Amino acid sequence: MRPLTEIIVHCTATPEGRAVSVKEIDTWHRARGWSGIGYHRVIDLNGDSWQGRDLASVGAHCAGHNLRTIGVVYVGGLSKDGKTAKDTRTLSQKEGLIAELTNLRDRFNIQKVSGHNEYAAKACPCFNASAEYDHLFPEGRSIVVSKNPDGLLRRGDAGPDVHRWREDLGAYRDKIGHPYPVPATGPFDHTLELVTMWFQKERGIQVDGIVGPQVLEEMKLALQGKPPFLAMPDNDEKPDTATALYHAEMIVKLLKTA
Repeated sequence: MRPLTEIIVHCTATPEGRAVSVKEIDTWHRARGWSGIGYHRVIDLNGDSWQGRDLASVGAHCAGHNLRTIGVVYVGGLSKDGKTAKDTRTLSQKEGLIAELTNLRDRFNIQKVSGHNEYAAKACPCFNASAEYDHLFPEGRSIVVSKNPDGLLRRGDAGPDVHRWREDLGAYRDKIGHPYPVPATGPFDHTLELVTMWFQKERGIQVDGIVGPQVLEEMKLALQGKPPFLAMPDNDEKPDTATALYHAEMIVKLLKTA
């Protein structure tokens, strides 16, 4: 079984009251060129849970966040006009979702429940899943893993490491006199991702909105007023002697600890 840490909740984006089967969703997803239904569980209008993709298989429900997650979808998400986003969950669906999420949490030691809209510019699932299901975890959101197992910080993460990154970005902007501050609290959301990309561009390194060892090292240098360490050519100014020696010493240190 693959390692699992999070459940992401979705809606089928279908009109309120319209029944949708697993087979129908499977057909939609195959039409997109996928191997089959991308969700692992489907909660129908009666609140019953149906199996979609096998839990052991990586889903296809949230770009960039499928590897260690389970996709759970409820039928609905649009008003009867078929256009307006709406939380259409029936009481039975709400109860069915709680039951399914609790079951999956206990089976796989799930540490986080999120909504699709926390990772993409979408209304889905048309309600605040994180807030609604916070009570499923006795410790609240504090038990959320602060960063991914790969050691990187990216959109969707939360915790003390994200908070420190926010503080560093804010300190750097203050240092250079940037007119726009960095929001002081919150998870690694779209805004923080954009500010991270701005910092990466400023330092002439790969712009992807993800915080890894190189980005953290660049932040350390930036806060010290030093030029980029491994900048791309068009941002790489010739360093002074002291900076060059500092970089040489850091390379030796990295080699010794490798």
